Amino acid sequence: MAKHSLRLSVWRFAESVPPMPHSSSSRPKGNIDRAASAGNGSLGACLLYIIACVAVLAALGAAVASFSGSRSRSQSQHASCAAAYYLALSGLNYAVAAGSGAMRDIEAAGGATLGLGQGEVVLEVLGEDEDGGIQVAAVGTADPDGPRRSSCRLTGVVGGGPGTISFENDLEGFDPPVESEPGVITTDLENRWVILGNGAQKAYGALWYRGDRLWCEGGKCLFGTGLRAFFRFTFAGSGSGAGDGFTFAVVNAADNDTSRSGGRSTMSELLGYAGPGHTADGQGLRPPKFAVECDTRANTGTNVPDRVESRADGVGGDHAAVVFWGRQSESGVCAWGATSYQCIQDDNRHSRAGVETVGREAPGDMPANSQNVSRGADYYARPGEKEWLRNGTHAVRLEVDRAEDPDASGNHAYAIRVWIDCGDCDDVLTAYSGADPTLSRDFALSAALHAKLERVLFGWTEATGNAAQRITVSDFELVFLE
Repeated sequence: MAKHSLRLSVWRFAESVPPMPHSSSSRPKGNIDRAASAGNGSLGACLLYIIACVAVLAALGAAVASFSGSRSRSQSQHASCAAAYYLALSGLNYAVAAGSGAMRDIEAAGGATLGLGQGEVVLEVLGEDEDGGIQVAAVGTADPDGPRRSSCRLTGVVGGGPGTISFENDLEGFDPPVESEPGVITTDLENRWVILGNGAQKAYGALWYRGDRLWCEGGKCLFGTGLRAFFRFTFAGSGSGAGDGFTFAVVNAADNDTSRSGGRSTMSELLGYAGPGHTADGQGLRPPKFAVECDTRANTGTNVPDRVESRADGVGGDHAAVVFWGRQSESGVCAWGATSYQCIQDDNRHSRAGVETVGREAPGDMPANSQNVSRGADYYARPGEKEWLRNGTHAVRLEVDRAEDPDASGNHAYAIRVWIDCGDCDDVLTAYSGADPTLSRDFALSAALHAKLERVLFGWTEATGNAAQRITVSDFELVFLE
């Protein structure tokens, strides 16, 4: 009766799996999906029940071996094989119950071992499939230190959670770019990197992710509770021959799509992020949005946003900043004294008291653009090193936290952290804590603006003036947080 009850329990957990497999190569089909539909609570209970049943089964095998001859020893070995199989199966179902986030933690740790009394399960994350599912292997071992040691390895997929998007696996999903003229941005599929600028003068462009994943449709990806990203970049050349720079941008997908960019051929300081750009409505990349800017040209500054040299770049030289958007108007037209201009022209101006204040005076909850202080929280330059961005290869790490629930005032909190030239910071599956951020910014958005960021586009924008540039971007990887 006990044996019959055990078999019913096991079949209830894995409906179509044969109860007495003879080969460790057996692989369940469909168990992960069925387990996922059962709910995490029932899976946890089933897992505990299976562990108990395995212990009973192993004990029965030991008892038979003690009182019988060779036939009983064969039967006990057979029971040990079955125990190993069900240990591996319980490991796969545990992976489903734990979820994709826990599997990413296990991957970062190099695996996990679950001790189960007279047996154990070793879980290993094998990587991602083309749909972003996490591939898992579970090795069940019955009687690991005894004479009837037996192992079984099963594999499955934990689906439904975001995986990483990378140049290594997804570079094809970034083509084609948005360009003011052909050839401004190219993707190198052989070397798995991107070239920004490509030696063109007075040109601009944008390169957006356009792919489809479980949580992305045509490049419009669910933002969730934030993101982590990493990439490297290298300028080919230095001095006045490398300019004007680029941004890594995240823009709302409610008002933007992959056909849009910012930019203006006569204003390279807009970096393809601000300005009317490649849009029929002349509104460029519409807010809410934000970007990490790497700028190699110091603009002298004026108070009229639609004029060349509209920004004031601190001590001059190369700098990095977190940029947002400036004044807004329903008509799309703003005024500075007697001068009217498109509001989008002040999107990436760096406000500095007494020189420029556009972008910091607007009422409401929009984030003010970067305060132009050499080592300010959201603006960074290196006095005495005016070409530091143009020399060598640089690593960039970005993390964004996004609160799904509003605070007492109804706003949603955001936090941006950026590391430049960080060490060992390319693992986007875990939060980075190896150094203080180079740039950081906390802000809050209204429920309406927060809702527009439910889905976002991400990618790079760039622009050149008289100075041309060729920037190699490589080793990109990004994950959205659930």
